[in-house]
Amino acid sequence: MKKKYKHWLLFFIFFLLYLGIFLFPSLIIETGIQALTLFKERLFPSIFPFFVLSFLLLNLNFASSISRLFAPLLRGVFHLSASSSFVFLMSIISGFPSGAKYTALLYQKKQISKATGNYLLLFTHYANPLFVLGSCSLILQNHSLAILIFFCQLISNFLLCFFFRPKEVAEENTSFVKETSSVLPCLSEAINQAMEVLLFMLGSITFFLFVSKIFLVFFPLPPFLQILVTGIFDMTSGIAMTQELSFLPFLQGLCVLTFLVFGGFSVHLQVKNAIKKTDLSYRFFFLGRILQLGIAILLFVSLYPLL
Repeated sequence: MKKKYKHWLLFFIFFLLYLGIFLFPSLIIETGIQALTLFKERLFPSIFPFFVLSFLLLNLNFASSISRLFAPLLRGVFHLSASSSFVFLMSIISGFPSGAKYTALLYQKKQISKATGNYLLLFTHYANPLFVLGSCSLILQNHSLAILIFFCQLISNFLLCFFFRPKEVAEENTSFVKETSSVLPCLSEAINQAMEVLLFMLGSITFFLFVSKIFLVFFPLPPFLQILVTGIFDMTSGIAMTQELSFLPFLQGLCVLTFLVFGGFSVHLQVKNAIKKTDLSYRFFFLGRILQLGIAILLFVSLYPLL
């Protein structure tokens, strides 16, 4: 019976989407242009260089070499191995969905175990620093508020990492790793990998922005709820819409933080795509976002008066 209801619910959703395409063709075109503009102006410039450099380091097998610099601290506090430390550090620098992508790559290379991979999915969800301190800062028109948001999403993940840390540091299997000096082929592969992730990101943003637009056409909501619905479907579009709340900086900052931490359905789809060739569990990522959201909101509410 439950399966039957699910089947008809999906049929109803798809019917509305198809109906929206035929009834509002201009809206579909505007949605595609809006998604492409957001991607071109907000995401691609801040994410592409980090993705290429990170994938290049992975392809050259420098993951352990770099992470050893921070290994004593991360091993002692979070019980992270050298390979796990690389995912931890690069996910902070590159931004999501890089944490899931690097986790899947190292798991496929057998440098981390399944348990470690699922553990990493809990807390390696970080917004790109340039996106938060650059694009979000411009949208908020408040650099201090952007710094607070970045700090809250960072610390909330650190706390998850600490409280869910394994009792012992996982042993690494690095016997198969071979260093290579063939930079150009690795660079080409890194660019291909980065573009693959970014193109899927563009596709998921466009689709979920389209879904949110159609939903709001058939089910009109007040302006604030429109922002929430859009942000839940697609984080980037929801953050852009928070400009309408500029007269309420606390609520504006809280919305941006919520969208960044939860990620929106478009980011969740990107994560599922990153781990689809593995047996890593998406449930750990989803659980991490719910727990992180609760911690991040508490931090934001407590620290906002200091601004």
